[in-house]
Amino acid sequence: MIEFAQPLALWTGLLVGLPILAHLAYRRIAHKIPFSTLRFLRTSTIPRSGRKKPSDLMLLLLRVLFFGCLTLILADPYWQESSPVDLNPLGDSECLFWVDTTPSMTGWGGWEEAISTIQSKITEEKNVRYGLLASQGGSLVALPTGSAKEDLKSALKQLSSQSSAGSLQSILDQVPPLFSPKNTAKKIMVVSDFQKSSWQEVAGRFSALGIEVELLPVGHGDSPWQTRTGNRAIVDSRVASGGEDKIRIWAALRNWDDASVDLNVSLIAGGQARQTVLANLPPLGSTQIQFTLPSKDFAQATIRLDGEDAYARDNNQSLWVLPPLPRAFGFWHRSEEDPTDLLEQQFLQAAMESTGDGEWNTWVENKQRASDLKKDDSSKPLDFLMVLGLSGWFEDEGLAPVLSNYLNNGGKVLVTPPNDSHVRMNRALKDGEIIDFTFAGINRTAFRMEPYRIDVLEKNSRLHSVFSGDSVRDLYLTEIRQFITLNDPLGLDVPLRDRTGRPLVLVRSFPGGGKLVFSSFRMVPQWTDLPMRNSFLPLIAELCGVREREQKNGGVLRVDAGLSNGGQPSASLSSTYGLLQQGDQRIEVVHPLVESFPEVMDPEDVIDALAGSHLSSDSLQGANGDLVSEHPQSLWQWFALAAFLLLLLETMCSVPSFLNRQTPEVQNA
Repeated sequence: MIEFAQPLALWTGLLVGLPILAHLAYRRIAHKIPFSTLRFLRTSTIPRSGRKKPSDLMLLLLRVLFFGCLTLILADPYWQESSPVDLNPLGDSECLFWVDTTPSMTGWGGWEEAISTIQSKITEEKNVRYGLLASQGGSLVALPTGSAKEDLKSALKQLSSQSSAGSLQSILDQVPPLFSPKNTAKKIMVVSDFQKSSWQEVAGRFSALGIEVELLPVGHGDSPWQTRTGNRAIVDSRVASGGEDKIRIWAALRNWDDASVDLNVSLIAGGQARQTVLANLPPLGSTQIQFTLPSKDFAQATIRLDGEDAYARDNNQSLWVLPPLPRAFGFWHRSEEDPTDLLEQQFLQAAMESTGDGEWNTWVENKQRASDLKKDDSSKPLDFLMVLGLSGWFEDEGLAPVLSNYLNNGGKVLVTPPNDSHVRMNRALKDGEIIDFTFAGINRTAFRMEPYRIDVLEKNSRLHSVFSGDSVRDLYLTEIRQFITLNDPLGLDVPLRDRTGRPLVLVRSFPGGGKLVFSSFRMVPQWTDLPMRNSFLPLIAELCGVREREQKNGGVLRVDAGLSNGGQPSASLSSTYGLLQQGDQRIEVVHPLVESFPEVMDPEDVIDALAGSHLSSDSLQGANGDLVSEHPQSLWQWFALAAFLLLLLETMCSVPSFLNRQTPEVQNA
């Protein structure tokens, strides 16, 4: 029978009244015939009675049919053929167990309940063909429906809850192939604790595939589908220098219950509890605790919540407690020895090695990494690069693409000008799209001439917040004897100017987090006395951002178990919590915080998410209650063809007739 995908469009059928009204309102125009006289014609009365009929009935019919075809086209008609299908051709219904293996399943007794419930159903129920689907170790355990019960029980014994949160959405596409293609009595039984953080982004279409969805909640205790209680968690931890050969460790704790809790928290190092702190957790709130350890005595430690709660996996967190590895800096300069380059390198090297506290944050020169970077080898990263006297040698060695790539990947670079060849310097930087400015000559102070000075720092700048009191006075007394003139370019920061407003330092930030600092003067006494001043070290550190750490917790990379973090494949492959070291990089693999949340999804929301907004199972039932197979065939193409033919006929019929010609004039009447 004919059905419509857009039945509301049938209301447009009222438009068929338009041609009817037009034909009723049409008045026939009489043609004038010239006569020489009217005296021989008798007078007559025009009849005024009778019904008004539409004119041109054939043309009216064509137009009404045309509007009717347009209405049907807008309603999107299709022919629905229904054929009865055997409800159960294989004799048995099919049921696929989808087992949630996220970490939260180990809490509240959920995992043990899930395994025992599935084993009971497999053993007790008859005439059901069972299958199994679960995520395990980064791959899928998929047994199609109809698998032997011994195989299913064996697979269940080998299953275990995972350490990583994983993605439930990626498993949905694996469900349909596990059912028999001809069997229509299909059911998927989802075995899970239905934790909200895991299920709120799942979206399936099982209803459209004819798969019934049944939920089997586990780990809910006596209050199914209610927020669970009884969990406390370590949500964060950090390590920092405590001074006087000590380190300070602090941790943030969370209470998920609506009642306050007192519990002991211990710091484990070297296999022993070194310190225990009593913590009071407010209702549904957080608190912080601190520990101290002797520095360099231990490489790692573990924070532990003493006692038991409903979910144990978030009660421990391991962390590195050694001082971070030294950060590396390096130099690029011309290959042949130049006295100015060597002197400038000595000043900057001393400044960098003095940055930090000498124990927890340190810098060391690494010549090998600087040399490898010239070959575009970033396997062992360089934290800070200084390019001294950039001129023709930089262009000859083709280092512009390498430096640009380094900056786009988050590197930090300080560039100083050469003693000469400023034009080649400008060309190398501009052609390499590193920094764009116009070189406008060099400024030098003559003998006994007042040197150039640094202008007052802008109040909203970062340097203004760093320098104050004696330090800022020392900075303002800096003598600059020569510097190159730079025109103010667009898109660049100018943190330092001289007292006439000319730029002394240009800074360009790159989208990847890199920073280029271009100094218009060299760090040598012939150019400035800044390297001999107390303000030199903090100025270089703040301009170049060498005190900023992109990685938290003292240079240690922290990742959730199972999640990848760019450039750290060992962390992405880790399936257990703990500490790793890859080269110079220390890694902490921690429990995913989202798995500690006790909230569960509403069952109706889960059903809607898995079934999808498609045809319900009731729409697949025939008049006699049997399941039917529907094969819709679109009909709009035929109605479109009919509308075209009607429009063609209407056009032909409405062409003015050539018979309506003027009657020849009557002569000699």
